[in-house]
Amino acid sequence: MKSNVSLVSRLGAITYDFFLVFSLVFCIGLFVVIAIQDGTKNPLFFLLMLLLTFGYFALSWVKGRQTLGMKAWKFEIMQADRKSITYKQSAVRFFLAPLSLVGIGFIFQLFNKNKLPLHDYFSKTYLQSTKK
Repeated sequence: MKSNVSLVSRLGAITYDFFLVFSLVFCIGLFVVIAIQDGTKNPLFFLLMLLLTFGYFALSWVKGRQTLGMKAWKFEIMQADRKSITYKQSAVRFFLAPLSLVGIGFIFQLFNKNKLPLHDYFSKTYLQSTKK
């Protein structure tokens, strides 16, 4: 299956979701820092923020097929059989996404026949436009 979502649309949704996730992590992190004085030095703080970020993306992708950024840019994520993705696929996608953000994955997209960045290729997921 070939993705019909442009790199520009992907980057737009990523930017939208970045600000949303940053705000979420900042607010929850603030409560943790207030509750546990000097909690940011604890490795569990980093793990909590990572799980919070993964939770936002995984729940959005698995349950609704879209993050808020994807909804704003009018595309959704799915498997080749058009079913919703699994939590395993969302984990693969989430942990490989940083490679795309630094450029490697999106360069891969430009030369891939299905226009899939690295994280979609290895998670076997596809982005499809919801525009009518």
